[in-house]
This record gives sequence, C-alpha cells and structure tokens, in this order.
Amino acid sequence: MRSTVIKDLYNLIIKANWGFSSTMSRSRGFGGKAQSLDSKHSSESGAFPRFNDSAISVNSSYMEVVDSGNRLRGVASFFGLMSLGPILVGIGALVYVLFGFSERLPLIVHIFIWLAVVTFFFIALPGLNTLVRWDMFRKTHYPMRFNRRDRKVYAWSQDMGVVTMNWDDIQFYTSEATKSQDRRGMSREEIRGYVRDRNGNMLYHLVFFKYEGLKGMKGVLEIWELVRRYMEEPDGHIQAYQVDQRLLDLEGKRESFIHSLIQATQVLADSRAVQLIFAPMVMWAGTGRIIAKCTCRVPRWPEWVEEKCQVAPNDPYVRNRHNERPLTAKEILWPLFCFLLGWAEVLVILYFCFRGYF
Repeated sequence: MRSTVIKDLYNLIIKANWGFSSTMSRSRGFGGKAQSLDSKHSSESGAFPRFNDSAISVNSSYMEVVDSGNRLRGVASFFGLMSLGPILVGIGALVYVLFGFSERLPLIVHIFIWLAVVTFFFIALPGLNTLVRWDMFRKTHYPMRFNRRDRKVYAWSQDMGVVTMNWDDIQFYTSEATKSQDRRGMSREEIRGYVRDRNGNMLYHLVFFKYEGLKGMKGVLEIWELVRRYMEEPDGHIQAYQVDQRLLDLEGKRESFIHSLIQATQVLADSRAVQLIFAPMVMWAGTGRIIAKCTCRVPRWPEWVEEKCQVAPNDPYVRNRHNERPLTAKEILWPLFCFLLGWAEVLVILYFCFRGYF
C-alpha cells in the first residue's frame, strides 16, 4: 500500500502524469453530473459529426484522434516558467541575506527565512515542477486510434506505453461540473470512458474527448458522434471522410509554428472579437505551446499497432495532413496578428510598469 502511494505521488508531482496514466485511472472519480452514453445509438442532443480540432487522420481502417489535453497544451507550462524566475530570485536573495548578514539578523528573522526556504523546497518547487512538466519534456501529444475492423482502441498513455482496449468494453459517459464546481472555477465538459477487469476493478479510466469553445458540451458530443458513427455504422468511414473541417497537422510530426498559433486562438473561444480583445491570452497560449512542443518527442506507434492498422493502397477514403487543402491567407494571418498584438500589448504594459527603474 505504501509503495503504491509513493509511486502515485511520484507519478503526479515529479512526472506530472495528470492525463491518461495508471495513477489517474485509479483515482479519477465520477463526481459532478454524469450521464451514460450508448455507443449503439446517437445521443439525445442530436449532435452532428464534427472534427472540432480533434481528428488527425481518417481512412477505412482507423481514425486517429488527439488526446483531450491538446487544445490547452503549453498553457500550464508557460505559467510555471514565468513563475520560476521570480521565485528563484526571491529564494536566492533570502539565502544571500541569511548567510551574508546572519550575525546582524534577529532570531525571528532567521526563523521566517528558514520557513520560507523550507516552504519553497517542499511545496513551491514540487508545484512548479508539476506545472513545467505538465506539457514539457514528454510527448508532443498522446493520440488514440479507433480501429473499426478489429473494434479495438489503441491509446498512448503517459506511463503505460500503448494501451489496447476493446471498443465494446468501454463504458462511455458525459462528465460536467456542478454549479458549485463552476463557481469555484472547476468547470469541465468532457466525455470519459472506463474499462473494468473481470473482477470489477477499474482497469483504465480516462478522458476521451474534450472541447474548449463556445459550443461547450455540444462540441464534445459532436466529436463523440463522429467516433461513434465511425465505429458502429457501415458507412461511418465515409461520413468521417466527408466532414467539412480541417484535420490537425500532427501525423508523424511536430505541430508547425502557424498551426500552434491557430490552436492558441481557440483557447478562449471561437469568437474573433473575444480573440482580439484577449490577445495577450493568445500570446500566452501560443508562446507556451511553441516552447512545450520544442521540448517534446513525437509519438511513434509501435510496429504491432501499425500491423493492426494497415491501410489498403487503393483506399479511396484516406484523409491526412498530406492531402488536406493548404491554409488560406486569412487562416494564417489572423492568428499571427492576434499573437503579435498580444506580445505588443504585454510589452507596452511592462514598459509603463517598469520604466522608472531604467
């Protein structure tokens, strides 16, 4: 029992495996508003299949989807990096005062300085490590493959490698925050799923689909309906092929600079007015995303998964980054404008705040 607790703490605090991991599979609860989903039938909301920045590739054999944390990738890590500098400077100054002027300091000051140093090493430092490691020094993303032929789901986990689940064994359900949780800033709208072993013990429990935008739960259910039809309906692969939305530029490569900015503009909302007003947030999300992606490795599916997911050479329903239409000038210039505007606003604010010090 003790070894499991130590392993879980190491997994969460040191490795920052808060996504699909062995620890989160055991500890993730069913709190909030939950409603089971039937993979055999459409949801009562009548959602229509949409990619909604979740699909990577589609063909007659499998559909590859990105993990639920992709939209906000880099936000937490950038916050950790920005906090790390001032905190280290502050601790360095305290240590310098403690050892450089120890004879002049009264006992009470010694006590408070040592309390600050201990608090840093045992509370602040682990917290900063978790924020920085949240999206950095790991994989660029954790994709899932839904194979309609063998009815398997292959998913990259953060600490268990590639996990295989039977589609028919997964119990899907919607998970929404309660009003009380919303007021405390714990809002969520996502679709989760779990698999139990023969003894009823929780084997895997993860967030499959999530959407950040004005659509809310409707956007999540649109992704669910896309995958559900792909796996259950005879022409599901054709319906997925015909979706009039762009695929993510992630198959076998790092996300490009401009695609990172496109995703960053979607962090707050789908409204361009909101993106323009909160341009500094676009800058924050874009910068963090670019830095995080540069420190991460691209996931490579093992050979045994590639063998199970072979695509016929003459498959007419193949969609991936190689045959997607090129980005238009508007699709490139708008996120770039918001990103640069955000940086300009932040630099102006910093100038007026600190101009008296230079």
